Amino acid sequence: MINKTLVLTYLYLLIYILLSSGVILYNKWVLSPKYFNFPLPITLTMIHMGFSGAVAFLLVRVFKVVTPVKMSFEIYATCVIPISAFFASSLWFGNTAYLHISVAFIQMLKALMPVATFVMAVVCGTDKPRLRASLQKLSVLF
Repeated sequence: MINKTLVLTYLYLLIYILLSSGVILYNKWVLSPKYFNFPLPITLTMIHMGFSGAVAFLLVRVFKVVTPVKMSFEIYATCVIPISAFFASSLWFGNTAYLHISVAFIQMLKALMPVATFVMAVVCGTDKPRLRASLQKLSVLF
């Protein structure tokens, strides 16, 4: 018997990969001087963030796909805002990179994100360096 949760997980991963690739190709097209030639990566980032916020609002508040979470301002300021800032910065710098590097190179950089995340977690002290985890992350490079 097929595990429904496992199938859903793989389906969500597939959708994420397809959407992520689609956004990369779309941004490259929008920012490329050869095609659309939109010169403002920060504005494109703001459009992305506004769209993401609107979809999140619709899914949580209107369609009730997930239950809204009650949180204090302290939790919001220490958990949500830093993640949002890092995500927006990542999107901004990623969109700016589309002006200078190829889509293939961007995909390779995205594949290295688990390595960068693990290294930053060790540097920040939220994770401990483990040989097995390090070897798994380094296997991405080869």
